[in-house]
Amino acid sequence: MNSAEQIQLGNFFSEARRIVFLTGAGMSTESGIPDFRSATGLYNTGVNKRVFDIVAFRDTPELFYEFARAFLGTIRQAKPNAGHRAIAALEHQPGKEVQVITQNIDMLHQKAGSSKVHQVHGTLEYSHCMTCGHRIKTEQHWPAIEAGRVPRHEACGGVFKPEIVFFGEMLPQDVCAAAERAVAEAGLLVIAGTSLQVYPAAGLPDARRPDCRMVIINQTPTPLDDEADLRFHQRISQVLEPAVLRAAV
Repeated sequence: MNSAEQIQLGNFFSEARRIVFLTGAGMSTESGIPDFRSATGLYNTGVNKRVFDIVAFRDTPELFYEFARAFLGTIRQAKPNAGHRAIAALEHQPGKEVQVITQNIDMLHQKAGSSKVHQVHGTLEYSHCMTCGHRIKTEQHWPAIEAGRVPRHEACGGVFKPEIVFFGEMLPQDVCAAAERAVAEAGLLVIAGTSLQVYPAAGLPDARRPDCRMVIINQTPTPLDDEADLRFHQRISQVLEPAVLRAAV
């Protein structure tokens, strides 16, 4: 990133009061969590896409939990990276209203200190019984998952499902509505770590006002690159950390 771009992004952060970040899997790769669609992502390493299919889950939950034993183990041990921390730090600068819209289920934004996070693809924090709806912290199932078992509700025998959105399920409409409002009210939209290929989240930038600046930070090009005021095809922490520090000066 050259110094002119560094200065410009820092100025954007300084000047904007309402800032919204739209983040995807690339936000967490620096924390050791693999993405899905890149050349080295999960879907290109032999992982069956049906592990996140709701029909397959209802029929064969073992398919998901076999995959989850390793994947959830990685998420449990992951720590927020410098990019997550930079976003949280910006929220705590005077006069800033910062919101995060994330497609990620790892809770790393919250762990970094961000307080206004819209999780459009749900969260791993809780699971519920598919039979009776009983809700419980997913962490309580970890011993069963680690042992290779499908977690079930002792009272009714139903299978517990994490409250993440599987293919074939509706996104949480209240969360999506709040996310769209956030974009519509923003003075600066920063898209970080998403290829903007998965809808409806990929359509959220369309809700921005004509005077809303847009910055894209992604290792590979996105469909909105030509509309962005600034584009960075670099690591997110490499871009955000110095820009947020500059804005604080």
